[in-house]
Amino acid sequence: MTYLLLLLVPAGLILPFVFAGRAVRVLARAGGPPGAGSGDRLRTAGFAQAAIAVGVYAWGLLNVTGAVVSAEDGGTNSIPLPPCRTQGWEHRAEAISGYRVEYVPLRFVCESDDIGTYTTSVPGYVNPVAFLFGLGAVVSFAVAALDADGSRERGDTDADMDTDTDTDTITGTDTGTGSGT
Repeated sequence: MTYLLLLLVPAGLILPFVFAGRAVRVLARAGGPPGAGSGDRLRTAGFAQAAIAVGVYAWGLLNVTGAVVSAEDGGTNSIPLPPCRTQGWEHRAEAISGYRVEYVPLRFVCESDDIGTYTTSVPGYVNPVAFLFGLGAVVSFAVAALDADGSRERGDTDADMDTDTDTDTITGTDTGTGSGT
């Protein structure tokens, strides 16, 4: 479990900046907010939401990492595990038997012989915020992809229509009016 934290924490600290940079890059390539089309704005929103979701999840991972380091420290005053010392822990100190880390949803779970399990160390807002912003990012990217597909389809049909000249549909000859109707 600890090895996975060693992989996820650095990734969680780097990825929000990568996603934020991508959001800025999408807007810059489109010529800024006034020049951005709906697909560019949706992709920018998706990258911004992904940055927030990963950043909040990384904050939760840092809290879990601190709890794991504290739990694995050992030595004087290590029983019960320091992260498992919640209100009233003195009464159940001998019943606390261990811990585990769960990544989805993110939580540090203390195991107790008498009351079962309970969670500590991860702020209550981490999982809902990470989920909602992650879902928002997925929806933004999906709508941007559908918008791009729809634009390509509309672009193909618009390219087939010639609006500069009028063509007689029966003979295929140019009528020379140039009105497009």
